[in-house]
Amino acid sequence: MATIRANWWLAGILLLIGTGVAAAAEPPPMVAVPGFGERDRGLCLIVGDDDGRYAVDVAKRSALTIYVQVETEAQRQAVARAADEAGLLGTRITVGRGSRERLHLADGLVDVLVDAGVGLGDAGRRLNREEVLRVLRPGGKAYLGDPEPVVAPAREGHDEWTHPFHGPDNNPLSADRTVTAPYLTKFLAEPYFCPLPEITVISGGRMFKAFGNRSSMALTSGMVDTLAAFNAYNGTELWTRKLSPGFMIHRNTMIATPDALYLADDTSCKRIAAATGEVIDEIVAPPNLTDGPVWKWMALEDGVLYALVGEEEPKDEGTLMQGGGAWHWWRLDDYRFGYGRTFLAFDVKTKKLLWHRREADPIDSRSVCLAAGRIFAHSDGKFVRAFSTKNGTELWKTTDEKTLAAIGRNLPAQSHLNGFRSTPYAKATADALYYAGPTRAQLVALSARDGSLLWTDKKHGDYQLVLRDDGLFAISRTGASGKLDPLSGKIIAELENCTRGNCTRATGTVDSIFTRGHHHAGTLRITRDDLATRLPVMRPACQDGVIASNGQLYWGPWMCSCNLSLVGIISLAPAGDFAFDRPAKEAERLEVLADRSDSNGEPPSLAIDDRDWPTYRAGNARRGGTAAVVPAEVKEIWTWRVERRSSDPDAPSVRVAAPAAALEPTAPIAAGGLVFLSGADGAVRAIDAATGKPKWTAYTGGPVHFPPTLWNGRLYVGGGDGFIHAFAAASGEPLWRFRAAPVERHIPVYGRIASTWPVASGVLVEDGVAYAAAGIMHSDGTHVHALDALTGKLRWRNDTSGRLMPGDEMEGVSVQGHLLANDGKLYLAGGNVASPAAYDMRDGKYLTPLDPAKLWETKAARGRDLSLVDGKVIGSAWLLYAPREQVGSNYVGAVRFRANSPLHEAPGMLLLEAGREDLTVRAVPKEIIRRGESDPAWSREELLEEPIALAVGKNAAVAAGKTAEGEYAVVAIDLRTGETLWSKPLPSRPVSWGLALDREGRALVSLLDGRLVCFGG
Repeated sequence: MATIRANWWLAGILLLIGTGVAAAAEPPPMVAVPGFGERDRGLCLIVGDDDGRYAVDVAKRSALTIYVQVETEAQRQAVARAADEAGLLGTRITVGRGSRERLHLADGLVDVLVDAGVGLGDAGRRLNREEVLRVLRPGGKAYLGDPEPVVAPAREGHDEWTHPFHGPDNNPLSADRTVTAPYLTKFLAEPYFCPLPEITVISGGRMFKAFGNRSSMALTSGMVDTLAAFNAYNGTELWTRKLSPGFMIHRNTMIATPDALYLADDTSCKRIAAATGEVIDEIVAPPNLTDGPVWKWMALEDGVLYALVGEEEPKDEGTLMQGGGAWHWWRLDDYRFGYGRTFLAFDVKTKKLLWHRREADPIDSRSVCLAAGRIFAHSDGKFVRAFSTKNGTELWKTTDEKTLAAIGRNLPAQSHLNGFRSTPYAKATADALYYAGPTRAQLVALSARDGSLLWTDKKHGDYQLVLRDDGLFAISRTGASGKLDPLSGKIIAELENCTRGNCTRATGTVDSIFTRGHHHAGTLRITRDDLATRLPVMRPACQDGVIASNGQLYWGPWMCSCNLSLVGIISLAPAGDFAFDRPAKEAERLEVLADRSDSNGEPPSLAIDDRDWPTYRAGNARRGGTAAVVPAEVKEIWTWRVERRSSDPDAPSVRVAAPAAALEPTAPIAAGGLVFLSGADGAVRAIDAATGKPKWTAYTGGPVHFPPTLWNGRLYVGGGDGFIHAFAAASGEPLWRFRAAPVERHIPVYGRIASTWPVASGVLVEDGVAYAAAGIMHSDGTHVHALDALTGKLRWRNDTSGRLMPGDEMEGVSVQGHLLANDGKLYLAGGNVASPAAYDMRDGKYLTPLDPAKLWETKAARGRDLSLVDGKVIGSAWLLYAPREQVGSNYVGAVRFRANSPLHEAPGMLLLEAGREDLTVRAVPKEIIRRGESDPAWSREELLEEPIALAVGKNAAVAAGKTAEGEYAVVAIDLRTGETLWSKPLPSRPVSWGLALDREGRALVSLLDGRLVCFGG
């Protein structure tokens, strides 16, 4: 019935320009059919598409990201197979399984929902309306079999961030009443990094970001001078367009409304269609009234657009900066950026000029703000003035020398420590006007009613200010922060441990003040009780800080590479009544998919010996070596790519290469004559090691970060769907799956759909026990499990290590890399707070408590990789959730340990070492090591400029990475002599640690473009 129904829907699909509804060609009664066109972008939930044909068709016709939810395992595998064959699995289509009573996506994510499994006679299977409205974002549509779609209403208490500093008063405080702690991750999105300056405004469910022309890494070069629009509810990129080259955008000249974005530059104010990015109109300042065409400042209130316009400014040449301190692109000594003398007021609909006023002295646009019907402006050393927004008439003016001296002249500022010279330094309320910021010598408060001096704070002026109903928050970088009485300046509360980190601005919500934590320590959050806590796994962007809008919080992206655990655009939403401490009930978690109750039902076993590579980096200690003999000469034996066949059974079979985005593979493993791997599409694949021909394919429900683990004829996979999966290694038959995630809650994760708690650690099996960890951000919860490897039954769990500090939800272990076993302990790459994290393998007890005295110190990323070095487990700085090819000191390759530290003890007599920025192989006899000596028998230091993967056989070390010429290669070195046995080029970048040796000594290399290459004798 569902297949017939899907065909009805397919017959009625019509192309649309933009999101909308189109009727099917004579659809059955009570069925409304949405039409999707190539311009449709966003998140689509399809329920009940039991063979995947409808989802595949929608994906081909549109740019939607699609999550399909079906009810049975057979349906899930069928839809996944159809998406895989179409080359869409994991990038455009993700498939989950569950009851129609509960939809698996987080609140307020979905742009369009289609129930493809309901029609005539199915009234009893209707989706619950409340559940539908839960997953829809405001304005999202659900097609449930009725003539008209269900449209989600606006959410009460939501606010928008329409101006760069929230509103024209320059007070970065959101009025959103719903975005309160605790939080859950809503989405993670690209871009991972961006050029500077950066400005963000939000309205109508769209987030607009303008990026300037200063960058510290080459991967952001394509975004220089770019304006981008994103879906504010799920992070989908909607459109981009180029900005005026060389125009310094860090000023108040960008305003968002539900229908249009107003963006002013050096020629005019453009009215840009919010939905498409097309310029639909512009407002040009009358040349006879101004000194020039450049827009310096603007504000929008009650349908009137206010502007300060003035002289031309020199163009700024873009630069790829090589250091974090090279921020000095704007020099006040060279030209007067942001100064103008003419104020204009336009009717925003008709573009009619309502009034104008011209000042004799230049106005600093950083001092201009609007509040309570007044525009306030400052001219250096001349005056402070207020005039009416209604007609531009002057309300008051002060030339008091004491007041002007307190405001002072501009200080240099402009560094990654103090802040940006372009930052506005004035904020206003109906009662007071405040001056503070990186260019001010002291904090000054004036009366907004007459300009008289109210009070000053003479300690310094580099405060980030946030005005809230309970006080004026002055967040300092160099001294004490405090909460002050706004009109008297008296201290209401000293804010302990609330020194901000460097240049990032402070912002606020009804229950929090946010800024960058001291010494790069993530995000500082000041609670309503004036207590300091933090979200340590990400830092706010330099100029934006943390933005609150649409019931969500937003971070990033940022420019420099002082990263923690997460990068990119990050959004959190209120957790509501989510129970962070919910128990893991085995009956709810374990699903047995194949009956293996008797011995005859055991899956065929694959014989494994010390020449095999059955898990990530060969063994549970991750030493990366086997007893396999590497051939003295090799050639490329085969290259494997995803084999896809047409989903049309009547069409001839075709073989096509998977596009790079379709399959970012894991590292390979190899045993029993088979090679196994998975990847970003969630498919698990077995390949014949001798021929490269595929043997079988099975499907998880989300992206897989680490390769499968082979044990006792079973293959174990940590799925991005939040499940630990067990398959028969010989056939790919699903045996069981265990939900490690506390609930089925899926979110966008950098363009793919995954659980909030993916099993991102992979699975480690030792002594018949399977270990795995689920989670991303520790504040969401981290869930470590030990299961019986045969049956999937729960041995123990640890659900508490994500929150380690009593009374503080923000300190704990994140799942940011793989597992390692050593000396009875299970280690997890646990992020920048606690890594490596250690657990007792017998009972799951957490063994590495945090030191409260060190929580506020600098925490470098400890993301993806762990290694056993001199008996100690050490974590690397390679981030799990980040682009796999980056530029900067944090990204020197897969190996980054202290000098002269052993990485792998080869069989026989040799020791290998990994250098910091290149791969150095040294041969050191064991007897010399025992005597405490370290003279090498030989040394090869020029092997690769950037090491990415390493494997060691009985006679040779094999490494893959980037050469000094910028090409990629795989190289083998004789362990006895240090001479190169062979070197072969690679067509693209290898996966991190994406190298394995099979029992025949064949070298298997996974590449980021989706290929697996085999070199052998």
